[in-house]
Amino acid sequence: MDLADLAGAITPNIRTLLFCVAERRLPAAPELITAAALGERRAIQGVPIEAVVTSWHRAEREVFTWLATVDAPFSPDEHRQVTRDLAAAVDRMTSASTEAYRRARTEVAAHLEQMATDLVSRLTGGELLDPQVIEERAKLIGVAVQGSHRALAVRGSQLLPREQRVVLDALRPLLHSRTVVGTRDDVAVIVTPDVPGLIAALTRAARSPGLLIGVGLPRPRFGEVAGSCREAMAAASAARRAGTTGVVEFAAVAADVLLLENPLDAQQVVSNALGPIQARPQLVETLRVYLHSGLSTRATAVALRLHENTVTYRLRQITDALHVATPAALVRADILMALRYRELS
Repeated sequence: MDLADLAGAITPNIRTLLFCVAERRLPAAPELITAAALGERRAIQGVPIEAVVTSWHRAEREVFTWLATVDAPFSPDEHRQVTRDLAAAVDRMTSASTEAYRRARTEVAAHLEQMATDLVSRLTGGELLDPQVIEERAKLIGVAVQGSHRALAVRGSQLLPREQRVVLDALRPLLHSRTVVGTRDDVAVIVTPDVPGLIAALTRAARSPGLLIGVGLPRPRFGEVAGSCREAMAAASAARRAGTTGVVEFAAVAADVLLLENPLDAQQVVSNALGPIQARPQLVETLRVYLHSGLSTRATAVALRLHENTVTYRLRQITDALHVATPAALVRADILMALRYRELS
């Protein structure tokens, strides 16, 4: 705060305290207006209410110390009277400040929450965003935009506000900057500073039954975090399709996201890679389990509760239909992608 601005906010209140002591009275209603204005300003600035109360007690000590240095010393009775009058005046002005502070914080909180929701709506939308404009908006709600940020997409089996609160409670001890929270469809989106221990804290929060947290890749500054928002939501969506809960980082499911976001291309991969056996579910399932079992005929037979000879016979049918020389040749990117898309679908 500018020094002149600071003096303009404090001087009238100190003058009121001196008049109240001199005239042995409590502050009048008009005199409380400046005290209320001070509390309101501190609320808007984000100063803790404890600091507001402390500042009044500090003012009380400073005024009393000054009064003790006046040329004509107080008698013991006068000393006690000044102490009582000053304390009563400070209590009344502190009350005016804190009441105004609470009213302003309630209004500010609602306004900031709406601004954060609007910001998340823009970040998760498909429009092209200007990073500078995004950062200017974020600064208005107290975000430290310079540091690295990433997005989280939260969904679960409980009510969304509850799941969101579980995640925010886990993050709070790690953070020194404001998080931005909003919703998109049935997903809570949280934009948070990328701090050490973030994934570990999320993992602990995800022990809550049914909780799923998609995590986008970090971006060097807040203005570029829209991409991380889309990644987090895509990771959560892919994990939900796969029946997964817990913490799911985008990097771990990027291939699934690629398939789900390009269904026509994925269906073409399935058709080309598995076309001849798509109409025979038992062969597709045998192929899937065989590849998941490390090309072990025995493990495949155990998993499918079949005789090994049956598995061998099916593998021969599969290799013939797909025109590959050996079962080992079934380990191909297109076949693996096709099987994965069928699982996700």
